[in-house]
Amino acid sequence: MGYVLLLLAGKHLSSAENAVFLGFWGLLMGMGSALSPVEQELSRQTALAAAQGAKPGSSVVRAFVVTQLVAVAVAAVLAVPAVNAQLFDQHRELALVAGFGIVAFPALYGMRGLFIGAGQSGRYSAILLAEAGARLVLFVGFVVAGISGLTWLAVAVAIGSCAWLPFGVRARALVEPSPSSEAWGALWRRMLGLTVSSALTASVLTGYPAVVKLVAPRGSEDALGGLFLAVSLLRSPLLLVLAPIQTLAVPTVVRMLHQPDGARRLRRIAAAGAGVTLVVGLIVAAVAYVAGPWVFHLLYQDKFTVSAWTMASLGWSGIMLAATMLTVAVLVAQKQTGRVVLVWAVVAGLSLLVLLSVSGGILFRAVLGATVAPTVGLTVALTLVTASAGRRDDGNRPSKLT
Repeated sequence: MGYVLLLLAGKHLSSAENAVFLGFWGLLMGMGSALSPVEQELSRQTALAAAQGAKPGSSVVRAFVVTQLVAVAVAAVLAVPAVNAQLFDQHRELALVAGFGIVAFPALYGMRGLFIGAGQSGRYSAILLAEAGARLVLFVGFVVAGISGLTWLAVAVAIGSCAWLPFGVRARALVEPSPSSEAWGALWRRMLGLTVSSALTASVLTGYPAVVKLVAPRGSEDALGGLFLAVSLLRSPLLLVLAPIQTLAVPTVVRMLHQPDGARRLRRIAAAGAGVTLVVGLIVAAVAYVAGPWVFHLLYQDKFTVSAWTMASLGWSGIMLAATMLTVAVLVAQKQTGRVVLVWAVVAGLSLLVLLSVSGGILFRAVLGATVAPTVGLTVALTLVTASAGRRDDGNRPSKLT
């Protein structure tokens, strides 16, 4: 459904307005990704409690509180005039709209984590559909009613963050008041580490247009409009599809590693996944090279122009990012927060380094950073997962008598 929203925005907004809208979209969805670790954390705690025949206790509430405080802090930063002006130009009201959507995210992700951790896939699917459906219905409603200004379309997108409201009572029943086994300090460090790693993830995924806009010279909107749209169209599905899959992967890995041969199986899966990723990446890049510019022309005529090599690079990088997200879920399941942060710091740092230091126009630097950084990041992630599984396998292997 995110595809539909982006396509409608491109049709009904001017080129300059669409560039601002895509920056707003990237910021909102990027912060949603940054705050999503609460979903994985609550799914992990709920799955562990369910394996012991119990419900999660106060530790899930603490994880939610930490995430909510981060969301409020980010919303406050958006209100700073200098930040507001750089991101939204003259559309200063978008900072308030984005802040509203960001503050509503922790409850949405927290409930999703509780549902999937408890095995309630029906409710989990329902809240996913409610979030996307609310955005689409309001967005289309505004367009049909002739209310198609940039601000109102942004409001429709932000409202989706409140899709958790009908599910609050059901989610509350999954938690029981019991003492937390984890101290506040340890929880703060772990949740903030996961949030930082997810923020780094977002900076190279849906939030990439916002990052490029922060470092691009003023007046680059027309040159970057096509790239921003291509990034949003190609990477938004990664977040919408892979975030739930990543959440499912966390409890799956937890259960796998509790089996006698779990570490060995994990190493085999990582090796096979690397080969599949390489093949799929090349295929997607080739298809994007051939069909990407044609599809853009079919959708937008001459309003936006994206080269074949840009489409191929973004197609390749999208597969690398998808594989990296799934690989990092293994580290999340093992509570290896430091390594999670390391992977995404490599991706985000290399991407920013290319943007700031490589010679060439901003469009060339943006495409190069989007391509090279996730490829290196996946290599780092697979190395860490393989090494971790190898140590577990060695630890579970019985020692020989001498």
